[in-house]
Amino acid sequence: WTSVYTGVAIMCNRKSLSHQDPKCPPEGFDILTCIGSYGHGVMQLTNLGIELAYDPGVMVSYSGQLVRHGVQVAEGDRIAWAWFMCDSVHNYAWTPHTEYAKYNLADFVIYHLAQYNQADFIQYRTL
Repeated sequence: WTSVYTGVAIMCNRKSLSHQDPKCPPEGFDILTCIGSYGHGVMQLTNLGIELAYDPGVMVSYSGQLVRHGVQVAEGDRIAWAWFMCDSVHNYAWTPHTEYAKYNLADFVIYHLAQYNQADFIQYRTL
């Protein structure tokens, strides 16, 4: 299938120390997801002061160039996929670069006025 991303990395049981991705455009958002049989995983977005639970199946998106990021997993097996854009591919193919995400004030107001289905907030329990 086609994708807006120009690169993908598949990593298995790899440590990811805190870093930034200088070859990615700052406007582009990377998407990372991880699966496996591991316990407590933490994604650190260091320069934002955020730590996220990075459990199997979680997807995270951010600008890899602007946000310093890393993943810590104590034990277990995991496979991570990272989808990203590379400036050099856009330059080579003469394709337009992405733009920064923009928010429309009207969309923001509608988001806050939206009514959620109460079923979305039910906690399911096993008997």
